[in-house]
Amino acid sequence: MVGIVFAVSAIICFGAASSGRQGASAGSQLLAGKEIAPFILVRENGSPVRSDDLRSGPWLAAFTFTRCPSSCPRISATLKSLQADLNGSSAKIISISVDPEFDTPEVLSRYSERFGADPNRWWFLTGRKDDIFALIQSSFLLSVAATTPEQQKEGAEAIAHSDRIALVDKDLKLVRFFDSNSPEELKQLVAETRRRSLSPWITALPAINAFLNSLSFVLLLSGWFLVRSGRWRSHAFTMLTCLAVSGAFLTCYLTYHSFVGTVRFPGTGWVRSLYLSILLSHTILAVVMVPMILLTVLRAVKKDFERHKAIARITFPIWCYISVTGVVIYLMLYQMNHAPQVLPGI
Repeated sequence: MVGIVFAVSAIICFGAASSGRQGASAGSQLLAGKEIAPFILVRENGSPVRSDDLRSGPWLAAFTFTRCPSSCPRISATLKSLQADLNGSSAKIISISVDPEFDTPEVLSRYSERFGADPNRWWFLTGRKDDIFALIQSSFLLSVAATTPEQQKEGAEAIAHSDRIALVDKDLKLVRFFDSNSPEELKQLVAETRRRSLSPWITALPAINAFLNSLSFVLLLSGWFLVRSGRWRSHAFTMLTCLAVSGAFLTCYLTYHSFVGTVRFPGTGWVRSLYLSILLSHTILAVVMVPMILLTVLRAVKKDFERHKAIARITFPIWCYISVTGVVIYLMLYQMNHAPQVLPGI
């Protein structure tokens, strides 16, 4: 049964991947943890901002300038929407001017008022042009450059810059770029930012769940060896402990996802198809397992051991598969490095 469910899941997931959109934009890829170099800039209220001042939580970085006629108003409107979506989180939004010679703190202050920026959560930064350009190019791996008058006559903005929004974690490492034009990626940005804003006890739950799944597998094998050796009481105690561990896992799982919601797998290609195959088969069998486990236990309690053994022969391998794949899903989703090599000039 396990093999059939996994095979069907694999056919579905690999088939969907082959018929779907090939590849992914750079905005949908994780970066390799590029660290943001130390910087000192100036806020719209005139106060200095150091990179270390942004270690209280994750932050979004966007690059705009007030004289920008087209993309920047759109980006700032998007950031205003994200400010509302991230209300209640520890995340900050950082708009860095790529035209610092014109965008003084006074100019940025008026611009922030125009977009209803909360000064506690959305900061507008300026500084020396060379420092800002170096920060964007070297730390954020994005292109920025002044355009020529000829290019501007053809419709180019005075300063060419990326319209991507970068997510930076509280350890000052790049996490991911998001396409500011994509509603789907902006939803992912909100979800990922909120996840990284959670309390440490919540973010620790996936690792705890993986441990509980591992413990369930060990208890299952122990129970199997005990029953094979005729140690029925020890077998019963071990399996009831395994049932309690699985219950604890379910509680932690539901608690985590009530705060985080759905966590999307960041990898692409065949790895993503493999992950989804494992996840789909794991989910289907986990749903099937709940009544099967209860029925298996019920028959043992009623001392209907012949029928208990008959259903246990089916329950045991499925339960083992769910426990092992629970650990595999954790490792693939939270521990595997999905980051491609990212070159400057995105």
